[in-house]
Amino acid sequence: MFTEINKQKAKYENRIVLSYLIVGIAFVSYIPLGSSIGPAAFFIIGVPFLGGGLYASHNYKQIKMLSNDFKAKYVTQEINKVFANSRYHHDLGFTEEEVIESNLLKNRDRYKSEDLIEGLYEGVTFKCSDVEQKEVRGSGKNRRVVTVFQGRFYEFDFPKIFKHDLMLLQPDTYRPFSSFRKVNTESIHFNSEFKIYAENEHEAFYILTPDFMEKLIYFDRKYLDKISFSFKHNKLYVAVDTRKDYFDIKAFKKVDSSIFEEYQEELKDIQELVNILKLNVTIFK
Repeated sequence: MFTEINKQKAKYENRIVLSYLIVGIAFVSYIPLGSSIGPAAFFIIGVPFLGGGLYASHNYKQIKMLSNDFKAKYVTQEINKVFANSRYHHDLGFTEEEVIESNLLKNRDRYKSEDLIEGLYEGVTFKCSDVEQKEVRGSGKNRRVVTVFQGRFYEFDFPKIFKHDLMLLQPDTYRPFSSFRKVNTESIHFNSEFKIYAENEHEAFYILTPDFMEKLIYFDRKYLDKISFSFKHNKLYVAVDTRKDYFDIKAFKKVDSSIFEEYQEELKDIQELVNILKLNVTIFK
């Protein structure tokens, strides 16, 4: 299995290297050619320069297709070993509206979500997927596309209804919410780890017990201050900005059995969120 995948992937990788070589030669040839024949050099060099770039992009897409075929065949098997009767869709994810509605992320210029997992664990229904947001900044020659979020987004359903929304964001996050007020707990340490926005201060303190705050801080440490939480209606949303693209086969990275270990680690994260936060226990009634 892995031998054939790596063989196919190597074919596309070699073509990518050739593409970059063509682009590089065209780039370094432009100055001497331009000084000898003038503006015509732009048109002569432009064909291999653009062609090389397009050929590289094509072969990256071929590796993506190879990755999708692999995921469709094997990821579902791995997920069902942990979560029976779960569903996996490599080409689906959360809609941008769902993500924005959680209040953890805001609308950006570019959005992508894939690798959706839907399942049930310890009586808790969950969904999670990769989410990537990018923003176009600057203009003209200074225009650039910046990744502002890339990681996993989780939604947990459980039989607890929050009358008022509560959000726990990272301290460097600035989000002016009209219907929320920023509150502090009695824990100076927790207040330094999370910025707390609540619709109702009383319910926020009822949820944020000392024991529960310790559990939240555990995840904050685990994910290196890149995690945020939103309690909304009967759902808990979690966003983790890992800057990783999960599940995919990557160009120039050998595919072996360790890829299944990566899958298992992601599934363990789901279990840990449910178990440690005790989402299957009605502690928020």
